[in-house]
Amino acid sequence: MLSGDGTLRNGGRWSSPGRRVVYLAGSLALASLELLVRLRDSDVLKAYRKLRVGIPPDLVKAVDRQQLPADWARTSLHPATQGIGDRWLASLESAVLTVPSAVVIGEVNYVVNPAHPDFCRLEPGEIREYRYDPRLVKTSGRR
Repeated sequence: MLSGDGTLRNGGRWSSPGRRVVYLAGSLALASLELLVRLRDSDVLKAYRKLRVGIPPDLVKAVDRQQLPADWARTSLHPATQGIGDRWLASLESAVLTVPSAVVIGEVNYVVNPAHPDFCRLEPGEIREYRYDPRLVKTSGRR
């Protein structure tokens, strides 16, 4: 469950490939949109579930937005944001990094370091069913 296996292979906006991190969204709606903008096959939506994770405030550090380049939210992954996340991971400064969402400006995501000593203080709830509304995904042949 919060292993970071996906980012280990592929990396993400705030981490390079080869690094284990867990990406969490500030809300269920944001998590849905973050997935939909990267969706290649709508069949994967059937396997998704939702998980609420409690994050103690003392485990969190916010990214310094002054460090972000003007184009940090571009569609493709940005080496500058990956570098910020990679340095944060290596520093072990906090278990969680709050970062701005590139999908919904003004919203936040959380990058979690599963190798941090305080990772065990996160409070995951139960994994629950989650259904994407089929109107959110356009399929071929549909208008």
